[in-house]
Amino acid sequence: MNEFKLITVERIEKGDKKELKIKNPTKLKLIGKGSQGAVFQLSEDRCVKIYVKPNAAMKEGNALEAAADLNIVPQVYEVGSNYVIMEYLQGTNLKDYLKKIKKMPKEFTEQIIMIRKELKRVGFTRIKTSIGHFIVTEGDVLKAIDHSDGLTMHDPYNPKMFRDLKKLGLLNTFLEQAKEIDPDSYEDWQENIDFSSI
Repeated sequence: MNEFKLITVERIEKGDKKELKIKNPTKLKLIGKGSQGAVFQLSEDRCVKIYVKPNAAMKEGNALEAAADLNIVPQVYEVGSNYVIMEYLQGTNLKDYLKKIKKMPKEFTEQIIMIRKELKRVGFTRIKTSIGHFIVTEGDVLKAIDHSDGLTMHDPYNPKMFRDLKKLGLLNTFLEQAKEIDPDSYEDWQENIDFSSI
């Protein structure tokens, strides 16, 4: 069960870009990677994220535990020196899902707004919910992943989600739906996000 501890992840510079260098001597399947680390599937319902920097594991573990009662983030099972074992969410990331269907379902807009508000309510100061960080689980229920800086950085209006939606041609639909569903969130975004630069 602890064979994942043989995996190493480091960030290297290639020219002007940074990438992850992963050494995986195990048979564990790589299921995702980002700037903080790489995620491997442990079982049908568990995965492990291995971090470049050990303090990132603690930060993400703390963030996931802060939101644990909300049922909108993966459940945490163990936080180690450079890893977090968490629930493996079955499903497709929202970015790929929207690329395929080419429309913005209103129920997803409702869920995105609710998730962002709930994360803020439990103390998240960085609401970095890119659409690639939402997983469409069974019953079209969205869950949010990748929260290592959620409690430690101040970035409540990260524009990445809006930029992703614009690239898919779905930003205007999303904003129109948001204005109807939750005028307060819509007005807050209009005041604090420069949509002309997205």
